[in-house]
Amino acid sequence: MPIHRRTRRPATRLRRWVRTARHRLRVALRYRRPPNRALASHTPSGVQPAQHPVTRRSAEAIAVLIRAGWNVHHPPYGYTTMTVTGAQSRRGTPRTRLTPDPCRAPVVQDVFYWRAVTGLSVEDITARLDADHGRYPPPGTHLSWPPAAVASILTNIKYTGYQATGTRDENGAFRPVEQWVLSDQPAHRALVTPALFWAAQDPATSVRRIPHRLLTPVHGFAAHGDGKEVW
Repeated sequence: MPIHRRTRRPATRLRRWVRTARHRLRVALRYRRPPNRALASHTPSGVQPAQHPVTRRSAEAIAVLIRAGWNVHHPPYGYTTMTVTGAQSRRGTPRTRLTPDPCRAPVVQDVFYWRAVTGLSVEDITARLDADHGRYPPPGTHLSWPPAAVASILTNIKYTGYQATGTRDENGAFRPVEQWVLSDQPAHRALVTPALFWAAQDPATSVRRIPHRLLTPVHGFAAHGDGKEVW
């Protein structure tokens, strides 16, 4: 008995669909291959894993902007962005730099002072901030201060006046200095001195690992009697 074409078409379409699905899966796995954990465990410290060409070009483009002092990320607490007249990207969007937020910049200074000079813990600082939201407004849309937000402030090197990226790994630990990307010069007004910033870090942090230019005093600071900086 002859087989009608109506019964052959579904099988043909199914085979075509399977071939197409297999091809798409091979392409997807080629560019989304999971990391080789066995290889990563033997990779020397400071050696970056291979990146996809598009990802690598994007990272290099961001590094160029960071070294020039441009802001490419969401501004950290205590800063807002300022559009620079006449500076535009290739897409025509204006370039921006960081500038202090008059309401929140003093909060950042208080947080560093409490940690570096007074010696308060992150939990104690969080409780003090939550006691007066009028003076210490919480970040973003938060109704209260998360301890993670306080820790993020204390470990953000941008408060020293330099643009930066790649200073910390996914666990929050400092990367080797040679992996840091910093602006060539101070890019915006600092909220704390480098000395106060490093005094607020873990005592185990070695000063020998810090770029020399980040240890130089920041000009333009006046000091209160309690040693806190103002701008």
